[in-house]
Amino acid sequence: MRRNHKSIFYGVIISLILCVTPSIVRSADAPLIAGVSGPALNMIYCFIARDAKLWIKYNIDPRVVLFDAGSILAQAMMSGDVKFAVSSGPATVAARTQGADSIIVATFVNTLPYSIVTAKSITTWDQLRGKKIAISRLGSGTDTAVRMVLKKFGMDPVKDVTILQLGTQPSRIQALHAGAIDATIVSPPLDLAAKKQGFNILVNIAELGIPYPQTVIETTDRFIREQPQTVKLFLKGFAEAARFAANHKDETKRMITKYLKTSDPEILEATYQSYLQVTDYNGQPNLQGIRNAIDEVAVRVPAARTKKPEDFVELRFLRELEKEGFFKNLAK
Repeated sequence: MRRNHKSIFYGVIISLILCVTPSIVRSADAPLIAGVSGPALNMIYCFIARDAKLWIKYNIDPRVVLFDAGSILAQAMMSGDVKFAVSSGPATVAARTQGADSIIVATFVNTLPYSIVTAKSITTWDQLRGKKIAISRLGSGTDTAVRMVLKKFGMDPVKDVTILQLGTQPSRIQALHAGAIDATIVSPPLDLAAKKQGFNILVNIAELGIPYPQTVIETTDRFIREQPQTVKLFLKGFAEAARFAANHKDETKRMITKYLKTSDPEILEATYQSYLQVTDYNGQPNLQGIRNAIDEVAVRVPAARTKKPEDFVELRFLRELEKEGFFKNLAK
């Protein structure tokens, strides 16, 4: 009964979003919705695919809807209104372990593209002990990333810091400015902008090379059964958007400016380069990264401990595209 109530609740949310966000092209059926978990650089691919009309090229026109965090998006997927989620892997791992039919069909970022940004007085990890660090929401990708990095640097995320959930990246940066928190985790360009304002980047996590399913495309077993061709076309448009960004620097910078609200030339260039650094253009999931996500989720959802990375991925569409020479042609 509780799950039914949640499904109805998120169905109402999606319905309200649809009322205030008109689509350019409507199909005869319900609109095809792609949910994106938060305004971050690694989520820019969806907006490129839409604005550059790459999905329309493949005869689909998903509506892109922005959510505050991957955990909220995962719950909205359960309602059935959202057909694709562009999020981080732990949300899929947690949902599927608990009975949802969510499944990863591609991963375009297989590492953590974040930075830990701290108050001006904090320059070392030891100074972070006993302090407050903000994430988006518990169970989100930012939550998992913070816990993994803290452990890597010898800190206990439960005992050594207080983790607070404060919503979107801009909200967390505002809290850092106000002195309400001591640190947060953000992606470019907000980490670079914060540095220019005198805050410290304690670590650029992307440089650590930790395998992790940061930007995954998730759908459901049911949607794969009902509309496999739509899944394949969605992946085509998304993959082409990743290549488009690499080959169309100026246009991509304009989109980054539009959606991530930065126009500083130095920050914009560094943001664009970070995009190139973390993108996996063939969409192949890193199974060790998914293993890392499973291990982290298992702390909250013990049933995940018995799962294998292969339980959370469906690679048939990537295999088909590879066999057809799609990725090879894109690379040209």
